[in-house]
Amino acid sequence: MPENDPLTQYGAPLAGVLIAVVLSIPVAAMVAGQIGDAYQTRALVYAGFVLWLLIGAVIMFMLAHRGEGDRASGRLSISRVLLWAASIWLWPIFLLFNRHRANANRDV
Repeated sequence: MPENDPLTQYGAPLAGVLIAVVLSIPVAAMVAGQIGDAYQTRALVYAGFVLWLLIGAVIMFMLAHRGEGDRASGRLSISRVLLWAASIWLWPIFLLFNRHRANANRDV
């Protein structure tokens, strides 16, 4: 593959976020199963969690893509996958931090 191919450069982070989503889906199902008595309530909670995770995965990958640059080709490890898994659940914190940092850089 050519060196400037995005899949070559961002293969490990992309694989990490995909594995994190796959690991987080059963967690979302277990949590949704504990919320509410009606099937419809559990299904809506689960669908909301899955949507939350997918949005988080896209946003976190985009933030990492911009932030890591050439360093994005790091190795895939269990710790990176767990970090991705936590990040896709907590993505609003990272998005707010990124916006705050961008505003601070713009003011300087």
